[in-house]
Amino acid sequence: MRTRISDAFPARRDILRLGGYGLLGAFADQALTPVQARAAGKTNPRGSARFAVIIELAGAISHLDTFDFKESEGTPKDLDIRKVRGDLYLSHRLFPELSKEMDRIAIVRSMRSHEVVHFRGQYYTQAGRPLNPAQASEIPSVGSVVSHEFEGARRQTDTFPTYVGCNLDTSGCGALSTGFLHPRHSAMDINLKAGMGGTAVDGEALQVLQERYRLLGELDESVRSSREGRDRRFASFHDFQASAYQILGDPRWPQAFQMSTDERGRYGENEAGLACLLARNLVKADAGTRYIHITHPDWDHHGNIFDHSVKSNHYVRCNEFDLGMANLMRDLAAAPSPRQAGASLLDETLIVMVTEFGRTPGALNGRKGRHHYNPAYLSLFAGGGVKGGRILGKTDADGAQVVDTGWKYKRMQPRTENVYATIYSALGIDWKKEIANTPSKRAYRYVDFLGATEIVSDDELSDLFV
Repeated sequence: MRTRISDAFPARRDILRLGGYGLLGAFADQALTPVQARAAGKTNPRGSARFAVIIELAGAISHLDTFDFKESEGTPKDLDIRKVRGDLYLSHRLFPELSKEMDRIAIVRSMRSHEVVHFRGQYYTQAGRPLNPAQASEIPSVGSVVSHEFEGARRQTDTFPTYVGCNLDTSGCGALSTGFLHPRHSAMDINLKAGMGGTAVDGEALQVLQERYRLLGELDESVRSSREGRDRRFASFHDFQASAYQILGDPRWPQAFQMSTDERGRYGENEAGLACLLARNLVKADAGTRYIHITHPDWDHHGNIFDHSVKSNHYVRCNEFDLGMANLMRDLAAAPSPRQAGASLLDETLIVMVTEFGRTPGALNGRKGRHHYNPAYLSLFAGGGVKGGRILGKTDADGAQVVDTGWKYKRMQPRTENVYATIYSALGIDWKKEIANTPSKRAYRYVDFLGATEIVSDDELSDLFV
């Protein structure tokens, strides 16, 4: 049977999931203006990681029912709370696997968010700064900034996109565009639940693809003169075409999507598990991807947070996250680094769990759930030079107020800005760098100390590494 090139590609509606909303705004003229970056402060990026994997629990995990456990009237009897060490108590029912891995994980319990609604909060976790509607169209995601920074370090063999998203389309804000950065720094957003991305293009199909790409190039050259004055807009789309062509011709791409039945069982057949499994494969492939942002959706439990009869509850979501992150750490820890004797891929990969805010402390509400709460919440860090088995910060007996910030700024709680300063630093990026020639003429700081309503620290969480 003759192979058709259409057989080698997903359906058109599914390809949109691969490209993600990161292509929105990709044809803006300013996106092709050479970026003028400059240092705006003294930093010493530690460069302890080559890769970063961000796991966003979209909807907001309840801090006081999980990694900052506080017993209340709403605490179910079946959580099976066990002491891990010191003042760390975890539910064995919710986290049977991560309970065994806490020596690799550092917890920051003193976080505070600018935001208390999901769209803005989820934008905050991708952009690393509060939403400013007047500037939103020009603001890139952190992943796009990382892609821009690593562009000069890409090797000839690096065909994979620097920035890969997993399930970003399930977030309230979708995948952010590249803003004023070039469209080639957009996320390739992959929806793994759609069962796509691993199609191999070889044999006759590859020959057809190569011939069509050659003909496309000839056609493009023949009409180049008629595009004078509009070429800037075409260039961004051509870059995306070239990137797609490179990926389709690289046998490592379909290999990254090879997931055995056993592996899928270990990681879990869900958004978090499959994305963590793909992240492991992308890190192992070392084919150009350096930054992976995973969205694990549906954590917004205003009601029935511990109701076993509903489809989404804390048991389901925690178990999904538990399997995904625990097995990602284990597999990377078991894989030796090809660059440093005695080190593992986990030593080279910073894994960070982020969420947009916490949940209301005390007893459950009238709907047997918890509402949004931003004065206190948490984040997790592992690998990439992080000293595991530690807790930074402390809340009061109810988990309502932070009584110890856990870092050198005793009167200022860590924010999402500080999480991303830490990620930039671990990747070896000067997080105080700024770009001057933005469309609005307002300097874009990689980490902005001008918060939503107040000045915030733009420093990294250095205490995680010492």
